[in-house]
Amino acid sequence: MNKIYLFICLLLNTIIVNAQTNKIPFRLTKYNNILVPVVINQQDTVQLMLHTGSDYVDIIEDSYKKMKSIHVSDTINNVTSWGGESDMKMSHNNLIKIGDKEFKKIPIFINKLSGHESDGKIGLKIFENTYLEINFDNQILYVYDEAPSKLKNYKKINSRYHQQTLYINAFPIINNKPTEAEFMIHTGYSGALIISDDFAKEYKLVQNFKITGESKLSDAAGSIIISKKSILPNFKIENYKFKNLPMSFFDSSIKIQHKNIIGGDLIKRFNIIISPKKDHLYIQKSKHYKDQYFVL
Repeated sequence: MNKIYLFICLLLNTIIVNAQTNKIPFRLTKYNNILVPVVINQQDTVQLMLHTGSDYVDIIEDSYKKMKSIHVSDTINNVTSWGGESDMKMSHNNLIKIGDKEFKKIPIFINKLSGHESDGKIGLKIFENTYLEINFDNQILYVYDEAPSKLKNYKKINSRYHQQTLYINAFPIINNKPTEAEFMIHTGYSGALIISDDFAKEYKLVQNFKITGESKLSDAAGSIIISKKSILPNFKIENYKFKNLPMSFFDSSIKIQHKNIIGGDLIKRFNIIISPKKDHLYIQKSKHYKDQYFVL
């Protein structure tokens, strides 16, 4: 009887563990991108960048040309990006394996660009209705069916998910005053901050901050835009404070940047758990919290 009872307990424990956790290793590149190994159609293994600003899976053109299992079957017209509109090729009904789980009938888009060293991008939809932990200490994505007990050790903050995009509120310190603003969480951007056109104009960043240089940014369609670089003396996310933070913004008569962005250089400083509804994030300091800032 005791042996049978022990066997049942072990079996139940195994089922529970398997049901709750999928461990997916990732590599954090020197450009602050999160690269995840993904198998497509049981034939092609690719490195896809985890993208918190997207729901879909895409492959860049150069990688697509080397792959055997993806077949283009459609074209999406007038896809909007930073630099304007472009057409995007699409493949239907693909089998995606990430970690221990497979996902069927997944569409894949063909794009021009992705994060450095990646073959494309994978968005958050593949992890819907789960708790997704991005653990930079271990370089592992943990996917839980139920709330993990470790949440009690994390700081809970409000978030918003709208049109495939994850947002939180944060506080740039302007003229010694905390100024609350909404920021997009963007793992595809290597730097720390991009400031929206509206915020830059309202607080006269060009006039009030020293311009330290310019940088070229490329969107997925291959469009290139030039941004101004400066230093924000103080910035807050909840009770976490950052000093002399690099930021980029645009000085143009044409509206380019509609959203404030927190990029990979800040994101990696926290281990993050995203709630199933994406209405809360749970954060704690990671081993990268005091890393030097990334230079664009």
